[in-house]
Amino acid sequence: MSISSPKKPILILGVGNTLLKDEGVGVHVARRLQDMDLPENVEVLEGGVLGLDLLDHLEEREKIVVVDAVDGDVGPGAIYRLTRKDIEVGNTRCLTSLHEIDLPQVFATADLMGIKIEPMVLIGVQPKDMSMGYDELTPEVEAAIPRVIELVLKEIGQ
Repeated sequence: MSISSPKKPILILGVGNTLLKDEGVGVHVARRLQDMDLPENVEVLEGGVLGLDLLDHLEEREKIVVVDAVDGDVGPGAIYRLTRKDIEVGNTRCLTSLHEIDLPQVFATADLMGIKIEPMVLIGVQPKDMSMGYDELTPEVEAAIPRVIELVLKEIGQ
């Protein structure tokens, strides 16, 4: 039997499907952040396509930063910053991930379960190509990753 360590206060969660080219951008960002020297109070998680299975990872956090593909019908590589309120009131683009369940549903389920997901920020990247392509990103989305990492680091106060 193992004893799990306490959750770190700040979670950076990269989600997406790496089988579908740009859809996996959040996972690619998470992998790069895992290779960086981050503060001790920050955890980076590759959430992949876990959807509601992520709820256990979201509770008991002081701050959550999600990185994902967001389709807003603008140029590939465009970056969005959305809060939970933006997402819940429909001020957002079509979110392309968290697979078979969208973020408002995740929030509603969390609320029903008494899981606090606030403050939460979503850093989204406009995909160009969502076709099959294991672990591939288009050049436009790849070029956006350094800026996405800068924004994530700013969100966690670094």
